[in-house]
This record gives sequence, C-alpha cells and structure tokens, in this order.
Amino acid sequence: MKSLKPWLLNSAPAALLVPILLVGVATAQTVDYDLHWAPSPLIDGDGIVRPEAVAYEVYLRVGSGKSELIATVSDTAYTLAAEPGVVQRLSVRAVDDEGRFSAMSANSDPIYFEATEEDDRGLPGMPPVAELGDNYPNPFNPETRVVYGVPDNLKGDETMRLDIYNLQGQLVRHLDVERTPGWHEVMWDGKDDNGVVSSTGMYLTRFVVGSMVTTSKMTMVK
Repeated sequence: MKSLKPWLLNSAPAALLVPILLVGVATAQTVDYDLHWAPSPLIDGDGIVRPEAVAYEVYLRVGSGKSELIATVSDTAYTLAAEPGVVQRLSVRAVDDEGRFSAMSANSDPIYFEATEEDDRGLPGMPPVAELGDNYPNPFNPETRVVYGVPDNLKGDETMRLDIYNLQGQLVRHLDVERTPGWHEVMWDGKDDNGVVSSTGMYLTRFVVGSMVTTSKMTMVK
C-alpha cells in the first residue's frame, strides 16, 4: 500500500497516495478499512529541519460535505469503519509536541461499496427511492464515476435516463443505466456522444426515473 507524507508546520501539503477505492459488496453495515501513511519527515522539501510528529489527526469527508476530525492517533495508521452506500474520503495532518500542525494532506481516493445486508423485504441494500449519488472523483480528469440507486418498485415501462448536460442546457452524453434494483455506478470518460472530449468546466448529471428528476454538479479540470 502506498503512503502519504504530511509535512510539519508551513511546508506544502502532501498528496494522499493511498488507493482506497472499494467497489463491491459488504456483508455487514460497515467495513473496516486500514489506512497507513509514512511518518512526517524531519526535513521538508526545502531542506528545513522540522520537529518530530507526536500525533496525527484523521479527517473524514462524507459525500460533498465538509471534512471533519474523527480521530487523533499516535501511530501512522487508522482503521475506518466505512459506511455502505456513501462516498467517503480521508485526509491527515501531523501534530508536533508543541501543538503545531502540518499542512493538510490532499483527500484520498474515494471509498465506496454496496451493502448486501437484507432489509425487511429481503432485498440487498435497496434504495427506497430512485437516488443520484455523488460522482467520484470530483473534480475529475479525464473520467469520473456516477453513483445512482434504483428502487425495487420501478415499473417495467417507466422511463429511466442518466444524462450529462453542460451549463447551457445542452445534452453532452447519454449514459447507459442498469434497471435492476440496487446501487450502481457508470463511468463517464469526459467525451460527448460523438466521442469528442468535452471542455474544462462544470457539468450537470440528470437522473430521470418516471416523473422524478434529480441533478448534481461535477467539474472537469485539465
């Protein structure tokens, strides 16, 4: 597993390099995921000697929400009890013995998995209504994955579409969708329906199921 290196004090933030994307199924409400990182270096990229880290703060971001402190550890490891059905990301920063902090690391790659625990109807991880989740990564380049949920009461003749639009309201890409009940994801490679790479900027994901329409925003960067 690759490591991250949070530098103490005023040094530049380091990238979080741990590849922690989980795509699959779980047999319980949560899945334990072990995160490891390298100790904060004593000499930064500018050749300046830095104090030794005595602790590390671990931050969690759920969906498009803000990162929140979830733990302070003395070691360079943390076990996250990851929740099913939501996109989660981790970041860390180091603390020295005088309470000074390093720059925050970048967010990790997304953690996401589908639950298989049965609900009252005996169905695995079933969304109660059609739902559009967060795409990940976001911002992205050159591709991103869109998460969507299909309820078990979807009628066979009911319309279901997943499309990408630009901010001018023009259809950019129609994405194929899976109609079976449960959580799914589909990749958008940043190209339009003609295979042309789209320009940098913000786009809208539009998920239509019957009369229900939900949208979310994503940003392509180059």
